[in-house]
Amino acid sequence: MQIKSIKKLLPPLLLAALFSVGQAFAQGTGEKKTFVWQSKGLKEAGLDAGKIDAFNKALLSTEVTSCIIVKDGAIVSEYYKSGYGKESVFPMHSVSKSVTGTIVGIAIEQEYFKLDDPIINYFPELKEKSDSRVKKITIRDLLKNTSGLVSTDSALWARWRKSSDWIKFLFERPLSYTPGNVFEYSTGNTHLLSAIIQRTTKKTLDEYGREVLFAPLGLDSAYFESDPQKISDGGNGLYLTARDMARFGLFFLNRGMWEGSQIVAESWIAESTKIQTPGQARYGYQWWIRWFGKEQARGFFAHGWGEQVIAVIPAKNLVITFSSRYPDNKKNATYWQWIGDIVDATR
Repeated sequence: MQIKSIKKLLPPLLLAALFSVGQAFAQGTGEKKTFVWQSKGLKEAGLDAGKIDAFNKALLSTEVTSCIIVKDGAIVSEYYKSGYGKESVFPMHSVSKSVTGTIVGIAIEQEYFKLDDPIINYFPELKEKSDSRVKKITIRDLLKNTSGLVSTDSALWARWRKSSDWIKFLFERPLSYTPGNVFEYSTGNTHLLSAIIQRTTKKTLDEYGREVLFAPLGLDSAYFESDPQKISDGGNGLYLTARDMARFGLFFLNRGMWEGSQIVAESWIAESTKIQTPGQARYGYQWWIRWFGKEQARGFFAHGWGEQVIAVIPAKNLVITFSSRYPDNKKNATYWQWIGDIVDATR
């Protein structure tokens, strides 16, 4: 029976009583109200309105398709290039890695596998390799990009993506380094994390991620594309709206808490966003770490090809996102300057 029909049949007082019981039941079962973005004026939020307005006008001459600034949990600035808007869904490219890393953290918490498990446990085909060093590669190494597996983000990119079996292609190549010793950025590492999720949960990264992360956060636009074996493309295949990008950034700013629920352990957020790698690379578990602005405020960010960015600056309670349609990453220095300028324009 439709709700309108019920309203016609029930007396007002009985209807009110049933509504109250329903509310209590929803609260008892942990059902949460739907998150709604709040907005706040730039001046009220403590930002220099003149500088931010000038910044948004300057974006008109760029290939930036969206830019959102969130301060204290509220949207204070929202820019879209003509032809784009709140419903536009953008390819995230390597921003995907930070989302995949988060889903991995949840899977570890749910005891599907452990951080220092050797990946040979999940890829028995590695036992056929003559190089015994493969036995040392751990899930932690995949997260840190210290696996020693040849990087796919180089001259191999096009061949890897066009191959009929991405994992087989990766494992057929010799190790570049001893596992754990050298940072070498590779989308292949993240793709293996997606495969491990699928082999342990019996769900694709997209399916499992929807269950444990997308649905709880209300990331309705989120979805992953897949490789030829129907393994979610965890390193490059995610799509999001600009507001869902900002929502994910706010989730990290809130240290894994969302609407009263701890979706991922706060300790995982902390470990993911601190430098984990040897040498000069400022990289955590699928997140980059950087210092912004004249104050050198510490932040962390997800970054994708073509200039997709989710930046979080905890000391300023800021989340800044960009989606863009640049054909390469030659403009990235501009982004760090822009983020720094926004940080400097914030009290």
